[in-house]
Amino acid sequence: MNPVKVKRLIVRGVCFLAVVAVSLLAVDAGVTTSASGPGKDIAKQEPQVLQNHQKHQEHKELQALLDAAKPGDSLILKEGVYEGPVVIDKRIVLRADKPGGVILRNNSSRPALSIQGDGVEVEGLSIQDISVKENATVLVSGQRVILAGLHILTGADGIAIRDAHDGTIKDTVIQWAPKGVRQANKGNGIDLYNAHRWTLTGNEITDVHDGIYMENSDDALVSGNVLRLSRYGVHCMYTKGTVIENNEGDRNVTGAMVMTARQVSVVGNTFTKQSENVNSQGILLYDAHETSVKDNRVDGNRVGLYIEQSTLNKVAGNSVSYNFIGLQLLESDDNEITGNGFVGNVADAQARGSRSNSISGNYWDGFQGIDADGDGSSDISYAINPFFQGLTQKRPPFQLFFQSPGMVFLEGLYGGDSSGWARDSAPLMAPSPESLQSAERSEGDAASALLGLALLGCASLLFFGMRRVVQ
Repeated sequence: MNPVKVKRLIVRGVCFLAVVAVSLLAVDAGVTTSASGPGKDIAKQEPQVLQNHQKHQEHKELQALLDAAKPGDSLILKEGVYEGPVVIDKRIVLRADKPGGVILRNNSSRPALSIQGDGVEVEGLSIQDISVKENATVLVSGQRVILAGLHILTGADGIAIRDAHDGTIKDTVIQWAPKGVRQANKGNGIDLYNAHRWTLTGNEITDVHDGIYMENSDDALVSGNVLRLSRYGVHCMYTKGTVIENNEGDRNVTGAMVMTARQVSVVGNTFTKQSENVNSQGILLYDAHETSVKDNRVDGNRVGLYIEQSTLNKVAGNSVSYNFIGLQLLESDDNEITGNGFVGNVADAQARGSRSNSISGNYWDGFQGIDADGDGSSDISYAINPFFQGLTQKRPPFQLFFQSPGMVFLEGLYGGDSSGWARDSAPLMAPSPESLQSAERSEGDAASALLGLALLGCASLLFFGMRRVVQ
């Protein structure tokens, strides 16, 4: 055959395979072209920092405009670049005439925007404050402040709230800007300290230290936020009455960290792919008490649910699938764990020093039960073997042998006296429909990716193999 014709056939074949791969991935994943919120896919965006003014655009003296405003005034900013830092010390409304068209740029070590007045509202500004520094980009010390529709590129804490209460942050994008900074040295996206009754909704936070950090800050509502590529997506310490609901955490070290806290509600969230760090978890409770963890989807993490030194918590109705470890329960008692679905995890559960918990009615797909009376629950309890946790507590390097054949064999031998083990008294024989749907979504995503890689690999091998034949 003519070598030119052979090359043409090869190219056509490779193109056909590529189109098939893309089509299959799109159909399987349910690809949509609609926008996904204020920042769309901000995880893939590069920070765009305006270095020069637009043609014929002059510097705006924003501080002078603020100083001239009277309490209760509304200041509508025309499109352009305004220089920071600025301070608002009275009750005014500061709004961009065109969302995204007003840029507040700050090159100083001070906050780009300091809000000291009560009842201040700021809406629609883009704030560029990209030098690494101690002071937050936006510093709030006034009461009842509303921040809405901001787009913040920061080299510090994006928004810091100090000794201020009853405020709102909504529909705001916060993204770390400087390159080459270790995660431990980055600032938090939203940082609350001694700030009670704040509402944080619909925000997108990417590549910071902690996405939303709350300390000594009670009764906060954290709802509908997207938190990516940070240490802890949501992190609360020494708080009471915090509500963490309907958020999405992706590729953080830990999705939600509830530590030394009481009466926290973690409901309806999705935490996926927290697996790149040896300390990664989907949801972590440490020294947490009277907390409710319900109806969350926790998929593809190192540990799905991690509970340590925690009591009187209720963990119910969660879908925990395709994690390395579904549940870790350490030195924790008097918790209620019921109605959860553990599907496709490498290890369903591990426990140590957690004898007096109420565990029943969960589905463990690694457990084979017997249902003689047909009530849907196993007549045999599911005992959580503590051997691996006890061994690695004394010899941490043995974690390298997680689920190895030898370790599984030793666990099987360690079953003489199981009276003190944590156990599910009535494990379900079949998962709930919600657990199955979640598992199918995770499995479908993984299958789509593997199919695409396989087709791409085949195309590459075909191309290079035939290229040698033609030559």
